[in-house]
Amino acid sequence: MSLSLPITDRKIRFALVGCGRISKNHIEALAKHGERAEWVAVCDTRPDALQAAVAASGAPGFASLDALLAVAAPDIVVLATPSGLHPQQAIAVARTGRHVLSGMPMATKLDEGIAMGRACRDAGDKLYVVKQNRLNSTVQWVKQAIAEGRFGRIFLSTVNVF
Repeated sequence: MSLSLPITDRKIRFALVGCGRISKNHIEALAKHGERAEWVAVCDTRPDALQAAVAASGAPGFASLDALLAVAAPDIVVLATPSGLHPQQAIAVARTGRHVLSGMPMATKLDEGIAMGRACRDAGDKLYVVKQNRLNSTVQWVKQAIAEGRFGRIFLSTVNVF
């Protein structure tokens, strides 16, 4: 059931797996694009977190990824779960022909990251990895300072974000 991009004839359907701390950011970000995208499912094993995400997103809730994949019809599944779960979840999602957007780190072991990429490639799906530091307040401050010329002409820069 691999889906081709771009989707232009309807809203892009998203599912969110993992309704913890970062889920609020995902729900709010997608709400800003309501004319082109929508939440069709949210999933968490913790009932309180799941209920909060259902209320915030307006999407139906599922207590397991398997239940979500069996019933819901997302185009893209957002993995906002603990990083150790991303590989097995991404592979399960790819096997159903859906694209994967993984939180960071995408995997904690190289072979798991490679397996994620292969599963998506073999299924004809896309694997996206969130680079959330672009909205970090320190990163935004540095970006603004560079734009204002506070550091003069920059020839080379190296940044480590921990």
